[in-house]
Amino acid sequence: MPSPWGGALPDESGPAKARTRSWLASLGIDRGDIVRTETFTARNSVAMLHFEDGTALLLKKVDPATSKAVGTATGNEETMLRLLPEAGVPQFAQAAVPRFVAADPETETLVMEGKTGFISMREFTRNSPVIPVPTLVSLASVTAGIHRAPVDRIAADPRYAPQLIDFPFASFVTLTPAELASGPGMDYFDYAAAMQSVDESVARLRDGWGPKSLVHFDLRDDNVLFKDPDGAQPRVALVDWELAGFGDPMLDVGTVVGQLLIRWLHTVRGDAASLSRADTWATVRRNVGLFLTAYEHGAALSAEQRDDAFRYAGLATLMYAAGRLEQIGSLGRIGHLCLFVGRKLLTDPQGLARLLSPGRPAKAGA
Repeated sequence: MPSPWGGALPDESGPAKARTRSWLASLGIDRGDIVRTETFTARNSVAMLHFEDGTALLLKKVDPATSKAVGTATGNEETMLRLLPEAGVPQFAQAAVPRFVAADPETETLVMEGKTGFISMREFTRNSPVIPVPTLVSLASVTAGIHRAPVDRIAADPRYAPQLIDFPFASFVTLTPAELASGPGMDYFDYAAAMQSVDESVARLRDGWGPKSLVHFDLRDDNVLFKDPDGAQPRVALVDWELAGFGDPMLDVGTVVGQLLIRWLHTVRGDAASLSRADTWATVRRNVGLFLTAYEHGAALSAEQRDDAFRYAGLATLMYAAGRLEQIGSLGRIGHLCLFVGRKLLTDPQGLARLLSPGRPAKAGA
């Protein structure tokens, strides 16, 4: 059948709609009339089809890089979405993950159940970084539920060798002058110097890396969705599983903490000197403390794991600074703040941990 990306989207009227419905039928899907189509900004084409029965389907073109890495036309995301139930992920956590519906190898398209009525963490925190307690608890519970699924048997299965994730952060110590000169953005030297200064801490994370649990690997604020986040019973969805696999769960925890830090840093006024005042940290201390406390109710953390989570949070802020260099060519105020906080988290995780989550009982995670 013709690809739904060959002119049938986003216009869902007339012949275009008929082509899309015909393509879905070829995959064994019949939801009735398509009443609305949404398209999303992403590396590859993504669209949501809304049907007259109130359901929705998410269509996603497979990323060529991940498709090549795992050797299948439909890429890594299909494998991971099929694997979660087999891995013993609790039902409440599975409910937060889009359900796999079908795949079309010919057009390299995945079809998943659409998560309707949700808002991304980026959108929700655009005007204020404060996240309601029930929403933070839901996010932490789902993340811990995914991480505590037993993976020893599955990770040892040769079929899932492509899902054994390598440590994702390279060393910057051996950058050549040519590599420095060709780095993106006018502030690349500042970024590279920051990465070189934390190389020992990054090496420590690299040495401890291994297939310890299922990891999402990309819990950025666009991949964390909330429904009714201001209500008493909010729902959380974690989307975009194309990079997922087996690795250190503290990367996921640290990425969420890093996102909470980054959204808060966007509201900080003044330069890095303002971060020396304890009251400046009140909002992010609340968010991070609540998230970690709720996470530990589902998956207890050792002191070493907590330190690693903060180190990964530091890497998340440094990667955000790198993204600014690639996108706009300059770190700007927020990028320099991210460098400052990222270095502190990597070189002295316990120092910032005391600031971000004070009052933690000594026995927790022991």
